[in-house]
Amino acid sequence: MAELAELHTTTLADGVEETLLRYIGDSGLTAGDVLPKEAELAERLSVSRHIVREGISRLKTLGLIESRKRRGMTVARPNAFAGVSKLAEARLFSDGERREMMGLRVVMELGMAEFIHRRRTPELLAGLRRYADDAKSYRDIAPEIAFHTRLFAIGGNAMAGEFQKILATAFQSREERGGSRLKTPSHREICDALEQGSEEEFRKILRAHFEPYINW
Repeated sequence: MAELAELHTTTLADGVEETLLRYIGDSGLTAGDVLPKEAELAERLSVSRHIVREGISRLKTLGLIESRKRRGMTVARPNAFAGVSKLAEARLFSDGERREMMGLRVVMELGMAEFIHRRRTPELLAGLRRYADDAKSYRDIAPEIAFHTRLFAIGGNAMAGEFQKILATAFQSREERGGSRLKTPSHREICDALEQGSEEEFRKILRAHFEPYINW
């Protein structure tokens, strides 16, 4: 088990946070493993329990530590995008930042095209087609988000899927993108290409579908 070094820093809460991160990594702790109690940490680090609690709260915000009844503090599976997700849901990113996020989203989905095509099954395709209803108005972006979230999930990368949920907040209606009415492949046509076409054909039609976002 790794040792907890005594802190010698004026930013004690930062020191608690950094020391615990190193301790978890050096000790090979994984989700569910128990951490020392606050009082023990305070004694071993030579700081007050208040400082320890502040450092721990930062790791709880990251989703790396959680408190459980009868077990105390345990290591948790961290959510690498927790903080960014809250900012995205609150719509706190500027229009320029959302444009950059949309660029990332397009790149990620096109990059996942190989895996989506490889992992497709009749069952997954049937589920995807249920989300292939086109938007009823230029303001309606919910069907677009729902369809691409489902499509991305077929790729099978859980972490990329979590990041994709954040990037989905960058979607804009066609009206918000300047009223563009460029004719692009529909969701149904994407499904057809995924089911019947080659990987390159699927990627090409997906790229054409994203053309308004690329122009935006």
